[in-house]
Amino acid sequence: MPKQKEKGTSKETAHKKGHDFEKKVAKWAKRYFNAGEVKTNILMNGLRVKRPYEIDVHVHRKRFLSEANIWIECKDISSSIKRTHIFKLKSSAEDIEDAYNVDREDFYFDRLAFVSTSKFDVDALSYADDNDIACFHYDGKKYELKNQPSWL
Repeated sequence: MPKQKEKGTSKETAHKKGHDFEKKVAKWAKRYFNAGEVKTNILMNGLRVKRPYEIDVHVHRKRFLSEANIWIECKDISSSIKRTHIFKLKSSAEDIEDAYNVDREDFYFDRLAFVSTSKFDVDALSYADDNDIACFHYDGKKYELKNQPSWL
């Protein structure tokens, strides 16, 4: 009789794989952005949603008199990154900023980045460029910036 797969194991494995990738990105981001503080999997409220957003990686960087909060969305998937992935990040960040503006959050993200193990399609990169979102491809060894946002 063939052995049956335990219920839920592939989803749990994918979830663990995602969290492991987020930790790897957080370690890289701390060095890359010369950040004082990097956290993974924080929850933040939006104005228009009931459940909080899960922020994969939050980078807090202070330099001289300036300060930046960077949201890094991480995707360890086999299919290419589409425009909808970038759009979702942007609209979620805007919703958190709206919550900040009415004192429902303590801060908002003034910089956005996307790190993926898969390639970005041309529409995704075009949309990211138009909205100043940094896109990085991770090939298992190095992180390569795929566009040129003004803030980097």
